[in-house]
Amino acid sequence: MGTKLRYGPMDWDRKNNAYDFGGSYITNFSNPYGKNVYVVDGDLGRNSGVGDANDPFKTIQQAINTASTLDTIYIRPKAPDADASEPGTYIEDLTIPYAKHGLKLIGLGPSGPGIPFFGPKIKNATATALLTVNASGVYIEGLQFNCTRNSGTYGILLSGHVGYTTLAGSVGATIHNCYFKNASATYGAISMEGGYATTISRCVFHLGTNHLGINFTDVAVPSNGHTIEYCNFKGNNGASVTKYIAVPASTKDFNIDHCNFGQATTFISVADGASGMISNCTFNNGSTAVVATNGGAIDIPTACDEVGVAGCYGGDGTLVDADGS
Repeated sequence: MGTKLRYGPMDWDRKNNAYDFGGSYITNFSNPYGKNVYVVDGDLGRNSGVGDANDPFKTIQQAINTASTLDTIYIRPKAPDADASEPGTYIEDLTIPYAKHGLKLIGLGPSGPGIPFFGPKIKNATATALLTVNASGVYIEGLQFNCTRNSGTYGILLSGHVGYTTLAGSVGATIHNCYFKNASATYGAISMEGGYATTISRCVFHLGTNHLGINFTDVAVPSNGHTIEYCNFKGNNGASVTKYIAVPASTKDFNIDHCNFGQATTFISVADGASGMISNCTFNNGSTAVVATNGGAIDIPTACDEVGVAGCYGGDGTLVDADGS
């Protein structure tokens, strides 16, 4: 019998036995992919360990290096620093190689996975991307990303051109229930360099005035079918942000749905040539009506007739005028 992981309604030990939330053995039930589960504990772990719940790894990158395709990595939060109310910080520059598709990184909060603000916190070790994803089908949940500490550039970089130059390396990525603090005005908290079918869901972007939340980079490889849903974009202490989302001409069939945007100079900018839909969102522009038009708070060039806006409201309670879409 393997080591029990007592997080979530059901988890698997290293030998793929299933346990309920209380840690009781259920049955010889296999992980759907029959793969390994690893644990990271920045306070109690050691990189020479085996990486299970009793002998966890110390760093997230060591777990990534050890893991194989379709494995799962659970990350425990570090103890809070003195006089701090949130967890301590993993200081690492992380890379998921192209060969490790389907890898899952799941942060653990006090009562289980997927509680980002009290889950593991990560910041850059050097002036580079905090997490570079070169693999397809990667799943990321319940993590905090402090994107510009130590003069970092990208927060999460979904690199759609490494390893698979015809289409994309980071296709099918899911980023769920994560918290992003600060971000580069150029690169964003999340930057997508091509790829397709990325889903960013139920995340919080807590940004400074001159920061960017999500950046679709204009690249030669395809960038199609991305979804951003149920996310909250806001400025630090209510500050107005310069821009939350940038969509270049190369991005096709994007969907931004059921998101909330705090005050901003430009909520979303779209370049002529892009296609997609902005639906069921709220845009807080105070008492001023929000217009989706060329140069508007939702900046859509008049010639860009393949981007629709429907069911969206401004802070004044009126429907967004989509005369530019």
